[in-house]
Amino acid sequence: MNLNLNEICKDPLFQLNLAIWMTQSQPSTYFYIYPLFYESGLNIYSIGPLVALPPDIRLTVSDRIACQESARPDLVLELKEKKRLCILECKSSSFGSESSASNQARTFLLLAGPIISEVLGSGKRGENEGMLCYFIGPNNSGLMDRTLEILAKEIKDKTNFETGGFGCFEIRPSKSTIVLEYSEPVKNFLNLVKDSPVDVIKFEEDTDPRPLYLIPYDPNVNQTKEEQEFCRRVLFERILSHIISNIGSADIPTSITFTTAKLLNLATFGVYEIWDDTDAKKHIRKLVKDFLANVKSSINVSVRECLKFEAQKGWIFNIENKEKQEELLKHLQRFKPENLDLSKKIEPTLFDDLENEL
Repeated sequence: MNLNLNEICKDPLFQLNLAIWMTQSQPSTYFYIYPLFYESGLNIYSIGPLVALPPDIRLTVSDRIACQESARPDLVLELKEKKRLCILECKSSSFGSESSASNQARTFLLLAGPIISEVLGSGKRGENEGMLCYFIGPNNSGLMDRTLEILAKEIKDKTNFETGGFGCFEIRPSKSTIVLEYSEPVKNFLNLVKDSPVDVIKFEEDTDPRPLYLIPYDPNVNQTKEEQEFCRRVLFERILSHIISNIGSADIPTSITFTTAKLLNLATFGVYEIWDDTDAKKHIRKLVKDFLANVKSSINVSVRECLKFEAQKGWIFNIENKEKQEELLKHLQRFKPENLDLSKKIEPTLFDDLENEL
């Protein structure tokens, strides 16, 4: 297997899924992914929330620094015991203080300051402490830390507003492990139970270290064309697998209904339901509808009538007898998502704002 482990560590979707896995309880007898966040008392507060600067802050900073009115971090972690919140953003590499990405970083730094309780709806201003952390690829934490230091000083000098603390989690490969490195301030703020560096994934040589992705595809994550196609294929394969499993185990005759949201919840092991990025979810629903339309068009005419879409119900499979069930399963099992145009652009429609979860 020819895998570029450095490139995998730079993939923001790999970073996001790794962070989510590290918040999950796992058997103590064997860790594939070491649950560093879980053992340190960190929980997921939100996935992909849209967070806006309060009007008074926005008014003051608008003509003093370059920042955004709102931003959508990849993940927010909570250390409830100590009333601390961490804004987590995934990036393939570092950037300088003059780059366009610094506008978002200034916003995150402000959001992680004394206003973090207010903007996340967890309490009054000043009630929680905040920190901004970047998940970053190999050999990038030094420059990223310097950039954040420059931006935090600029915010203080030009606006007199306090920012949150800041730091990095650098992800890099080392032989048959994926290593996570972080600074002492990050360790102390997040109450991490291990000193840096930590082996967070262990794998056998020449195997793919990527865990089962709880979020297999995120349209807002900056990936290469190949990474995006891989992630779309994984999403489609999971959805198809769930459909086949449900049809294969059904008592005939039957009518089986899937909403797009139900299929996505199954494909993401329930993460879709708690994902707060409504724009990403809307895009993925459209993508899945297009995928299911391709599945339907590939099915032989004799069984195509078994599948229909109703606006107020979802995708309905009506199966009258065993013969129809077997023929439908045969066609579904032959369908290969890898043969689709996995980089196809899904165009918006006039009715996007009215779209429901079906």
